[in-house]
Amino acid sequence: MKHFETELAALRGRIDAIDSQLLTLLNARAAVVRDIFALKERAGVPRFNRARTEAILQRLVEANRGPLSAQEVRMIFTPLLEFFVEHFRAGSGAGSTAESSESGR
Repeated sequence: MKHFETELAALRGRIDAIDSQLLTLLNARAAVVRDIFALKERAGVPRFNRARTEAILQRLVEANRGPLSAQEVRMIFTPLLEFFVEHFRAGSGAGSTAESSESGR
């Protein structure tokens, strides 16, 4: 049983590290989305572009080497992309400059 617990702890440690990397990457993505929305706002262009969303999903499906299936990639990324469209605007959302500087204090 000791070997099991040691191996499980090691695997969970790997998951924790991956989760931390995902969080860092999601925050980086949020900052870029915020910048894109600000640019689109200045240009008077709609924030949402269905063709771009579909192109992102298609690119991810094509880049996927598993073990996730194409359907699973879409199931994971579709709500993620929707979240960024719905919750982030120029100067708002979790990636806003005001909130970022508050959390850095």
